[in-house]
Amino acid sequence: MKLCLAFFLLAQEVLVGAEWKAERKLPAPEAHQAAASDKDFVYAITSRGVAKYDRKSGKRVATSQGAAKHLNSGFFWKGKLLCAHSNYPLKPEHSEIKVLDVGSMKLTTFKDFGSADGSLTWVLHKGGFWWCNFALYGADNHKTFLVKYDDKWREVARWIYPKKVISQLGRHSLSGGIWRGEELWTTGHDDPVAFRLGLPKEGSELKYLGQHAIPFTGQGLANDPVSGGLVGISRAKRQVIFATAKAEPVRLRVLCYNIHHAEGVDGKLDVPRIARVILSVKPDLVALQEVDNKTERTQRVDQVAELARLTQMKSVFGPNIDFQGGHYGNAILSRFPIARHKNHHLPNVDAGEQRGVLESVIKISKNQSVLFLATHFDHRRPGQERLASAKFINQMIGSRDKMPAILAGDLNDVPDSPTLKEIGKLWARTNPEISPTVPVAKPVRQIDYILVRPKERWKVVETRVLGEAVASDHRAIFAVIELLE
Repeated sequence: MKLCLAFFLLAQEVLVGAEWKAERKLPAPEAHQAAASDKDFVYAITSRGVAKYDRKSGKRVATSQGAAKHLNSGFFWKGKLLCAHSNYPLKPEHSEIKVLDVGSMKLTTFKDFGSADGSLTWVLHKGGFWWCNFALYGADNHKTFLVKYDDKWREVARWIYPKKVISQLGRHSLSGGIWRGEELWTTGHDDPVAFRLGLPKEGSELKYLGQHAIPFTGQGLANDPVSGGLVGISRAKRQVIFATAKAEPVRLRVLCYNIHHAEGVDGKLDVPRIARVILSVKPDLVALQEVDNKTERTQRVDQVAELARLTQMKSVFGPNIDFQGGHYGNAILSRFPIARHKNHHLPNVDAGEQRGVLESVIKISKNQSVLFLATHFDHRRPGQERLASAKFINQMIGSRDKMPAILAGDLNDVPDSPTLKEIGKLWARTNPEISPTVPVAKPVRQIDYILVRPKERWKVVETRVLGEAVASDHRAIFAVIELLE
């Protein structure tokens, strides 16, 4: 039976109402129409000129020289600042692109459109093409249009804006525009909102994808090359405002499953069945126990490699025992890159079965990694070895205080045991209430856990035990957790 893997294809996320926060506000009397920035300077744009401010000190160092009537948004291209310019509100409309040499601060004409049936409010360059917005106002603002030109200024395509956007503008039009990846973001006149738009596959109307609340009013905005955020203005307060996106919590779906070498309580050896259980909750991270690697009893199959193939996840294996010509131990599956991993043998008491903890560093984003541990403790009574294993892991993790961590495994002990009390000194269970995982037919005891640390970095969205009761002699435990700032 083929497994459905479609949910691992990441679709474009439509974010509505995402939060941006003001990181810095720079006083600038010229912050009337728009703002832009390069690595060292900030440029405040008013209708008739541009002022240059030192980015670090906030001091004005120069103003533009050259005639202008109604400048608008600014866009850096090849080290020069291009500004939309028009004769607004005069008729017939006359539009140009002005270019500011940021060294000499001379403002000259770069491109004259003449009368283009609208007032140019922003210009961008992307993918070898020019993108220009021509605004109309009042009852005609729904006729505002975006034009795509080739490098010889020949019109390639033209689009109008969705009613969802136009209906929020009142009698004003669209003042600013930027590209963020493949999305076009544009702003109105007064409201602190950026509209997210996409190019349609066919037709003449841009696609509405959503909108963000931004910490400055409409008017021109720009991308900040230093922070990767946004630069805009407060017209009322005459300020240039730098904004960054408020980090959304990173949400992780974590599964812990003792798979009993893929042999179910029905006596059938079935690795694809285990894969289907895993895929049923669309996990990001999976900790597996009792995994065989090329042993005789499981037909010499590399179970980790096969599960990685079936789930389309990355994998690492931690062998703890040489068994029947192969190995037996713990494994990790991850949707994210596994930056590094190491298998540690746990303390062994009275020559028992060797146990281990598989340590991995998972890179969940460009700037964030988490420590993910998969383990399986000894099952014998009394519990000296389990307690020693808990102390071993706590001592090991103590040197990694700065990294958020997840521990998942079959600890072979109940929540009020000395083992869990020791683990609880550094770790918090994702389920405050007991969630039984064994025996598989009618669970009455919890011995499988997902734990996190430090507690203040994590928010538990949900924890539950899966209902599948045949594929293994344990039920799997699943948690959705969020990593907080």
